[in-house]
Amino acid sequence: MHVLLLAAALSLTGQWRLQLDRTDAGMPKQWTQTINLPGTLPEQGIGDDVTVDTKWTGGIVDKSFFTAPEFEKYRQPGNVKVPFWLQPDKYYAGVAWYQRDIEVPADWQGKRVVLSLERPHWETRVWVDDKPFGANNRLATPHDYDLGLLPPGRHTLTIRVDNRMVIDIGENSHSVSDHTQGNWNGIVGNIELRATPPVWIDDVQVCLDTTNKHLRGNARIVNSTGKISHGTIKWAVNGRQFEGRTGYQCGAV
Repeated sequence: MHVLLLAAALSLTGQWRLQLDRTDAGMPKQWTQTINLPGTLPEQGIGDDVTVDTKWTGGIVDKSFFTAPEFEKYRQPGNVKVPFWLQPDKYYAGVAWYQRDIEVPADWQGKRVVLSLERPHWETRVWVDDKPFGANNRLATPHDYDLGLLPPGRHTLTIRVDNRMVIDIGENSHSVSDHTQGNWNGIVGNIELRATPPVWIDDVQVCLDTTNKHLRGNARIVNSTGKISHGTIKWAVNGRQFEGRTGYQCGAV
């Protein structure tokens, strides 16, 4: 048995349907806006006007902006200028829904399909044809969703993005606050579908024992076909090959 690592990719760059969900009511039944992805809400002028009452993600220690006479003109509607961080023209913290139709190629029949979102902010949840595929809240690595053996043809992909404080890591944590990058809602970087073989290497770990001069390798191989398979794993270190047999089925380690 040979496990291939190569994957075909289909970019999802382009226009998506968009709906803001200010009350967290759930998946929209009507879509009234569009947005280009990769992208963010503020860069495309979507959100609320900034006011002195905007609820930022981040603490304001110096209260003089709200009280000092010299800042009076910058507290007026239409001329608000917040001195504490880079101020967007529009601001939105909450749930936003993104949706588009996708076309799975015919030659992806029998292949495992993965949705990869390189840089969303912050929490994402994914549905394909109203079927949920879980959630992800990583801040530093892509959000990858295993869609399984998705049949070729047209499907509807829906992504929920929430840029509120979904995990309380502290209001001044710069990975999510307005102090540095800004608390934007959206998906930037690569957005794509990938097709891989239905049997793939999910994880590889190498452990070095310098005392006993041993090198141990562990590999997690997943089989999405549901069939029990057997094979041989071959390792090569500086040209020297090693083998280890394994038996596994879908989801086994």
